[in-house]
Amino acid sequence: MFSSNTIATFLIGLSQMSSSIAQPVTAPNNPEPVDPGSFIITHNVSDFFPHSKSDLTPFDVDVQFMGYNASTQSWLTGLDPASGSSDKEKAQIITAAAFAKPFDTNDPDMTADVNSLLAAVNGNATILHKRQPGSSFLTGSGHAVRWAACASFFSCVSGTTCQFQLTIGSAPRSQCQAVGGSNCCISWSNYNVRAGFFTSTWTTCNDEFVAQQLTDGSCEGYGGDAQGGDVCLSNRAGGCT
Repeated sequence: MFSSNTIATFLIGLSQMSSSIAQPVTAPNNPEPVDPGSFIITHNVSDFFPHSKSDLTPFDVDVQFMGYNASTQSWLTGLDPASGSSDKEKAQIITAAAFAKPFDTNDPDMTADVNSLLAAVNGNATILHKRQPGSSFLTGSGHAVRWAACASFFSCVSGTTCQFQLTIGSAPRSQCQAVGGSNCCISWSNYNVRAGFFTSTWTTCNDEFVAQQLTDGSCEGYGGDAQGGDVCLSNRAGGCT
């Protein structure tokens, strides 16, 4: 379904991606500027599992949240994985932070994420397939958002319809916003992501959702260094996979 004609090729310069809010502020214990009304949550997962047999970096939570009400902000900023009495409870707290909602045993995405984290801690993590050269875009049903609800945010944060602050050099990183009951998140890997790849991912993924008449789902764009990196549009701060 995807065609090279749908892939945007114009690379937006990093200098052009400025905040739409004139006076950024600094979050406590974080030197980076943060738009007023937003807050940053950071959890270095390996700190809570010093006995881990695997690299837990893919599970780190490093996200700027925007548009959440005061009670949700208070709950998120108060989450402490160290308070968990077991590895499972710690994993559940970390997962709750990534999804911006309390852990739900009936949520298959949250349950799968906890199981994946615990498997990594115990050295039983599934090896992820290495990305092949060339740009690819993939829609999925996991970690799904209501696409229409998140469309305006994804379009803006990708630099398509407005300017937005993305601290690309601090990857891995995520931006999440509460929109219409959905936790809309854009996240990127620790590749040196080209700014234009955010636009390419959004426009190509959105074209595919329209073509397939999809209402819910997630989408990932990935490629080699020359193509741009790894960008995910989903319902959590931790990426698509």
